[in-house]
Amino acid sequence: MPAQRWLWILIGVAVAIALGANRIATFFTEVWWFEDVGYSSVFWTMLKARWLVALAGGLLFFLIALANIMAVIWKRRRLDVVGGLVMPVPIQSSDRLWLWLLLAALVIGVLGGLSGYSQWHVVLAHLNAIPFGIDDPFFGKDVGFYIFNLPFIRLLQQHLWVAFLVALALSVVMYFVFGDLRFTDRRVLASRRARVHISILSAVLFALKAWSYRIDMWNLMYSPRGAAFGASYTDIHAQVPAYKGLMAAALVGVAFSLMGLTIRNFRWIGYAVAGLIIMSFGVGYAYPAFIQQFTVSPNEIAYEEPFIEKNIEFTRDAFDLNNIEIVEYPAEDLVTREDILNNPETIANLRLWDYRVLKDTFSQVQEIRMYYRFNDVDIDRYVVNGKLRQVLLSPRELDVELLPAEAKTWINLHLKYTHGYGVVMSPSREVTGDGMPVFYFRDVPPKTTTDLVLERPELYFGELTNHYIIVNTKEPEFDYPRLDSETLEPTFYEGKAGIKLDSFFKRLAFTIRFTDYQILVSGALTSESRLIMRRNIVDRVQAIAPFFLYDKDPYLVIADGRLYWIIDGYTVSSSYPYSQPDSVMRVNYMRNAVKAVIDAYDGTTTFYRAHNEDPILKMYESIFPDLVKPMEEMPPALLRHIRYPQDLFMVQARMLKTYHMTDPKVFYNKEDYWEIPTEIYGGDREIPVEPYYILASLPGETATEYLHMIPFTPRGKPNMVAWLAVRCDPERYGQMILYRLPKDKHIPGPMQVESLISQNPEIAEAMTLWGQAGSQVIRGNLVTIPMDGSFLYFEPLYIQAERVRIPELKRVIMYSGGKVVMGTSVEDALNKLVGRVVEVPSGEPDPGQTAGLPDLIARANQVWFEAQERLRSGDWAGYGELMDELGRILKQLEAESEGLTE
Repeated sequence: MPAQRWLWILIGVAVAIALGANRIATFFTEVWWFEDVGYSSVFWTMLKARWLVALAGGLLFFLIALANIMAVIWKRRRLDVVGGLVMPVPIQSSDRLWLWLLLAALVIGVLGGLSGYSQWHVVLAHLNAIPFGIDDPFFGKDVGFYIFNLPFIRLLQQHLWVAFLVALALSVVMYFVFGDLRFTDRRVLASRRARVHISILSAVLFALKAWSYRIDMWNLMYSPRGAAFGASYTDIHAQVPAYKGLMAAALVGVAFSLMGLTIRNFRWIGYAVAGLIIMSFGVGYAYPAFIQQFTVSPNEIAYEEPFIEKNIEFTRDAFDLNNIEIVEYPAEDLVTREDILNNPETIANLRLWDYRVLKDTFSQVQEIRMYYRFNDVDIDRYVVNGKLRQVLLSPRELDVELLPAEAKTWINLHLKYTHGYGVVMSPSREVTGDGMPVFYFRDVPPKTTTDLVLERPELYFGELTNHYIIVNTKEPEFDYPRLDSETLEPTFYEGKAGIKLDSFFKRLAFTIRFTDYQILVSGALTSESRLIMRRNIVDRVQAIAPFFLYDKDPYLVIADGRLYWIIDGYTVSSSYPYSQPDSVMRVNYMRNAVKAVIDAYDGTTTFYRAHNEDPILKMYESIFPDLVKPMEEMPPALLRHIRYPQDLFMVQARMLKTYHMTDPKVFYNKEDYWEIPTEIYGGDREIPVEPYYILASLPGETATEYLHMIPFTPRGKPNMVAWLAVRCDPERYGQMILYRLPKDKHIPGPMQVESLISQNPEIAEAMTLWGQAGSQVIRGNLVTIPMDGSFLYFEPLYIQAERVRIPELKRVIMYSGGKVVMGTSVEDALNKLVGRVVEVPSGEPDPGQTAGLPDLIARANQVWFEAQERLRSGDWAGYGELMDELGRILKQLEAESEGLTE
C-alpha cells in the first residue's frame, strides 16, 4: 500500500511538472513570437491586464472570505466541533486549523481570480471609455456608458454578490460546526456573534440586490418585450416603477437584517426574503405582464409608436444606415443600343467567370502538383496593360495534408515543404476559343502576359499554412517543381520572419510547446535557423488583436511585386441601446474599423485604421497606442485594392430589409418589408443572391468604379424594389447608395428572370441537349447591372464533364425588358438583345472558335503533368480520363497544324 501511494504521488508530481513546463514554454515562446511580429507592447498590455484583473478579483474574494473566517473564530477561548455531534470534540491544534482555513480562503480567492482573468477587456474598456455623443432617450446616459461602463458595473456587482454569498454560506457552516448555530423544530438558535455576523452579511446581500435592480433598469434598453427591440411602453411605465419598488423592498431588507443586531432571532430577515420573493413575482413580473396584456396589446401601435421610433433611430445609427444616400431609379423597360455604347467600360468588365466555377477550373489545370491547392478565388481590379480590368485570382498554396503518407516525414513537413508558389489570375470577361479562361498569371514559376510584376511569388503565410516550419537550415527548401523534368527547384528563405533558434533553451521551449523532440535533436538546424509559427493569416491577426472580429473572406493582392493578404477587422458590440441585433452575427453595433495587411513572404502584419469616428476603435487605440496606423500610411499600391467587406455589407443589407422603413406605423405593420432574393445556381439549386463586386458606372456618372451590390425584393414577391450599392475605391470608400424603384412599375427580380430563362424554348432545349452523355450544365451567378436608368441582367452558362470538373463557358444569357436571348459571346448576346452593337470593347474570341497553338500546347503540357501526378498517387481512373483528354487536345493540335500548313 505505501508503494502504491508513492507511485501515485510520483505520477502526480510528473504531471504537475509536465503541465508547468508546458505553460512556461508557451509563455516564453509567446514572448518571442510577439517580439518577432513587432507587437510586444500589445502582448504585455494584455498580459498585465489579465493578471491585474485576476489579482484584483482574487484579492477581493480572498479578503472577503478571510475577513468572515476571522469574524467566526477571532478571540474564541475554545474551538470545539459541536454541530451534528452528541458530544463536542475539542480541536487540539488551533495552528493547524488556521492553516486549513487560510487554505480555504486562498482556494476561494484563486477561483475568484480565475473568473476575472478572462474579463480584462471589460475592465480596460471601462477605464478607457469614449463617449459616443448620443444619449439614450429615457435615462439620459451616453451610449458609451452602455457599451463601456455598464458591463463593468454588472461584472463588479456579480462578483461582489457571489463573494458575499460564499462568505455567508461559509460562515453559516462554520457557526454550525462550532455550535453557534442550532436548528430546532421551530426556530434557529444563534449566539450573539453568529447573529450579528449573519445579519451584517444579509444586509450587504440585500444592498447588492438593490444595486442589481438598478442595473436591471439600465438593461431595459435591450428589452425584447415590445413591438421593437429596446425599452417599450410597458418597460418604462410598468417595469421601471416595479424595479424601483423592488429596490425599496431590498433596502427595507437591509434595515430588517440590521435589526438582527438587537433582536435575538432571524425572523425579520426571513420576512424580508419572503417579501422580496413575493414582490419579485407580483410587482416585478405580474404587474408589467398585466399592463402589457390588458393595456398595451389592445392598442399597441398607439402606445409603442414613440418607442418604435427610437428603435429605428438607434438601429440605423448602430449599423451606419443613416448615411445611406437614397436615389429614385426610373427602371426603364429596355436597355437600348445607346445605353450599351455609353457604358463601354462596364461592358468590357462584365463578369463572365463565376468564382465558384473558376475554382474548379484552376484546380484542374493549374494546381500542377498534388500538394498544391487553390483554397478560394478572390475578385479584385487591376490596371492591366493600361486598362482597368476586373480579375479573379487565387494563390497556389501548399497543403501538406495532400502529401502521400510516406512523404510526411519531419524533414519534409517542417524544413522542405515550406511554402506555396505564385498565383493564377484571369480577367473576369475574357474567354479562349474553347471556353476556357484567359490567364494573366499562370504556371510555376509564374508567367504573365501583362505588365503586372510579381517578384516574390512565395507564399509562406496563407489560409492553409497551419503548421510551423523552420527555415535557414542545412536542408534547402523545395521552391517549386520544374515543369520540364521531375526535379524540384531548391531555395533558402531570405525573409525576416521567424524566431532564431540560437540557444538550447529556445529549442527546448519549442520542443515542449509542440511536443516535437526533433526540434531539440535535429542536426539540420543551426544557430541561424528560424522557426516560423502562426502562419495561418487568420490565426495570426486573431493572436495579435483578439478583440476585433474578422471577415470570413481574406483576399490576396499583388502590389509592388509582392503578395499581400488583406483581412477586414470589425469592432462590434451587443450592448448598443435600442438597437436590434443582427439575426446572424448576433451583434447590434458594427463598424469596419481596421484593415489588416499581411506580407505573404515575411509575415509582416500591419493594422490600418479604416474608420476615423468609431469610439470603440478609439478606446482600443488608447489602450494599445502602437497597434493601429492611419490609413494614409498604407502604400498606394495596396490602397488601390481595398474593398468594402462582404460580411459587413451583408449585415447592413439584412438590417435594411426592415430598417429602410422610418415611419413607425409602416414599420409596425411591416407594410414594406424586403427580402434578399434567390437565384438558380448550378443545375436547379435555388440559393440566396450573394452581393457581387462589379466594375461599372453608377447612374448619372461617367467614371467607372469598383462597387459592391445587392438587390432587394418585397416579402413573398419576386419583383425587384430596390438595390444597394457601396463604393469601394479609396476616394469615396464606404459611401452607400440605395436606389429605390418605382412602386407603380413591375421590375422583375432575379428569380423571375431565372424563371423566364428556364421557360425559353431555345435555352431549355440546348440545356437538355448539353446535359446528356456525362456532361453537366452549370448556371452561373445572375448579375444585375444598372445602366442609364434601366437594367441589364446576364448569366453565364457553363458545361463540364461529370467526372473531370473543368467547366467551360458555353453561352452568355441576357435579359432586359421582357426579352431573353442567348449568345455565343457577350457581343453576340448584345446584338440579339438590342440590335447590332458597334465598337464594343472586347478582346476574347467567341466560344466555339478553334483555340490557338500556344493555348493548346500549354493545355497539353498541363494535362500531361496532371496525369503523371494521378499515376503516382494510384488514381488510375483519373489518369485514364486525363489521357483521353490529352488525346483530344493532340487531335486539335494536329488539325491546327494542318490548317497552318495549308
